[in-house]
Amino acid sequence: MRICQNCKTRNVDESVFCRKCGTKIEENPFICPDCLFENTDDSMFCIKCGTKLAVGGNAKSTIASAASNRTAGYNQETAKQANASATFDYNVYMNGSPSAAAKETTVNDVNFNKATAPAAAEKPAAKPLFTDEANMVGNTVGNIVNEGVVAKQGEWIYYSNSGDKGTLYKERTNGTDKQKISDEVCFCINVVGEWIYYRNNSDGGKLYKIRIDGTERTKMLDDSVDCVSVVDNVIYFVNYSDDKKLYKIKVDGSEKQKISENKSMYINVVDGWVYYCNISDGQKMYKMTVDGKEETEICEDESMHINVVGNWIYYRNLSDGGKIYKIMTDGSHKTKLNDDTSSFVNVVGRWVYYGNITEGVKLYKITTDGTDKEMLNKDQSVSINVVGNWIYYRNEFEGRKLYKIQIDGTERQEVC
Repeated sequence: MRICQNCKTRNVDESVFCRKCGTKIEENPFICPDCLFENTDDSMFCIKCGTKLAVGGNAKSTIASAASNRTAGYNQETAKQANASATFDYNVYMNGSPSAAAKETTVNDVNFNKATAPAAAEKPAAKPLFTDEANMVGNTVGNIVNEGVVAKQGEWIYYSNSGDKGTLYKERTNGTDKQKISDEVCFCINVVGEWIYYRNNSDGGKLYKIRIDGTERTKMLDDSVDCVSVVDNVIYFVNYSDDKKLYKIKVDGSEKQKISENKSMYINVVDGWVYYCNISDGQKMYKMTVDGKEETEICEDESMHINVVGNWIYYRNLSDGGKIYKIMTDGSHKTKLNDDTSSFVNVVGRWVYYGNITEGVKLYKITTDGTDKEMLNKDQSVSINVVGNWIYYRNEFEGRKLYKIQIDGTERQEVC
């Protein structure tokens, strides 16, 4: 792993230029890969967090040797590129997909073409909107099946502000620097790099995207959508304009495709599979390959709020009074976890968070093996989203205001 000294982004070992800001990466294994602290030249362990660094022993000679080898290899590669007249799209390099104004440019060992990229690799022409490590998945499966009202990327939280009619806001993870992004009512929030993808309830639930600084708001579809999930530059969604059929489309708006004729809800996209509740077949649990070619029934239970975590699927079993169950992704080892009528299930780590309907939709958690159960607060908690060590939920007692509470039940705070 190579750390950019300009923006501290983690890059793969063979990187020559930072994938985020375009700066040429200088060899510096003394930057801690865990906390990004820059240590002194004689360090073997990070003096801030104790992580062992990439060098040891005669560190300076190690750096010199690595730099020499990398430079030699890079010069050979650039010679090949020059001979082959290789092209380099800076917009793809920065954003993962070409913009409308994208142009092909050549690259040599120092500079990008000045027409579309920084004048010199060490001095980008424009600072990118996002310099932390970008999401590859727009939101967690547990958040998406709970309306996707909160999403996280880097040091920022993006959320539907119920105190401002559900419009789109962002703030830092420490609660500072609150900013309004859009005047539209939004749900199903997904954040990937410099873009936010969402369902625009101010325009009939249609699919939109907007940059994280609030610019370039774009309607992607005229269809009404739900359960929006962005994974590996593809958007999966339930198409309400086509009787809740499953669809996908690329993040640049191309290649819209129906992948199932079944009415669907509560979709999870995990490891090449789409897991969903099949409304066309009694809301039984199904899975399907992302290309739609292979489809399999997992479980005959009438299911809601499914969460695929590892090899297990956690779900609300309506065939048994809304109790929480789990089952393996191959359909084996079905296990009941509680006896509560439950809803708004969200699984993170070893805990299942849910609204306990038996107890007035109070916020509870239970271990994934069903052994330990605990009430976290007495609020009527719906739309349960989990980000880091915080649980976000809408409080039905207080007009669906958005609250957050630590996963141990402490520090309850009103967000908006």
